Amino acid sequence: MKRITSLLFLLTLIAIVAAGCGSKLDDESWKLDKKHQPLPDYVLNTSNKIQETYIMASTYPEVIAQVPCYCGCKADGHKSNLDCFIHNMGPNNAVEEWDSHGIA
Repeated sequence: MKRITSLLFLLTLIAIVAAGCGSKLDDESWKLDKKHQPLPDYVLNTSNKIQETYIMASTYPEVIAQVPCYCGCKADGHKSNLDCFIHNMGPNNAVEEWDSHGIA
């Protein structure tokens, strides 16, 4: 009986944590910081999700840079997923040039 109670408590705790974490990204409105170059037309002519992904890459470059890319773009000189969205970053992590690989 103690084992079942512990299992139910653990499952309830996991459900509460998942519910609390799951809705933040859906409710957040992503805006491009003014320090970055504006999104190019090839991004603006895509879905909102792709545009948001480019903005997220510019907002959290240190996180995206830790994600390896497995799509074969290493031949293009890409070292991480960040290179699929941002071609060149300047001082203060400001995007100076976007990369079109992220819409492919």
